Amino acid sequence: MVCKQMEHIIAVYLRQVWEMSGWFYECQHGFRPGCSCESQLVKVCKDIADSLHEGVRTDAIIIDFSKAFDIVPQDRLLTKIAATGVELRVVVRVKEFLLGRSQRVRVDGHLSEEVRVTSGVPQGSVLVPGLFLAYVNEVWRNIECNIQLFADDCIIYRKTIDIGEIEKLQTDQNSLGKWAKENEMKINPDKSKAESFTKARVKERIFIFPTSRVTTSHSLLL
Repeated sequence: MVCKQMEHIIAVYLRQVWEMSGWFYECQHGFRPGCSCESQLVKVCKDIADSLHEGVRTDAIIIDFSKAFDIVPQDRLLTKIAATGVELRVVVRVKEFLLGRSQRVRVDGHLSEEVRVTSGVPQGSVLVPGLFLAYVNEVWRNIECNIQLFADDCIIYRKTIDIGEIEKLQTDQNSLGKWAKENEMKINPDKSKAESFTKARVKERIFIFPTSRVTTSHSLLL
């Protein structure tokens, strides 16, 4: 019970510090007061509708990260939190919350040996959503297109009047793939999609989804 209360106190403190300092990326809709998956959807749909009203096509790339909460490197997460201006003693408490965990599995009544957990954030705690947002907060850097986020759900999109705009969208997609590799996040090419929103007749064009292991092509209707 005491541990749960401490988690609540730290979660509230982190949220207040980050919100008051304006550190959170404004287009992050996940786990923030006044935001939700609905607010992300409304924003994206409004931008697309405005483009259609202008007679302009919008191309979008919807990115899915594989097991995002489970593969966050804990040491890198602590480094990022320490750089946000929170008190050092809070960083220490978060470190104590994350490190020193172990896990094992039971199969047919038999338990495996314990294995130390060195990555991921333990789900089920009120503290976890804020920690994950802190880890992905900088994903928008080096992205020129519109980008809207709900935790690890990411969509980048852009009005595409000519081939130059399409190339800029491709460049931003490559930048996001580079960020994912540098931060040990894995893009799932099977669940990531490219979409085009237009009133005009369409033809096929290829966009590439870069990942740390696989390069897969998906068709984008233009």
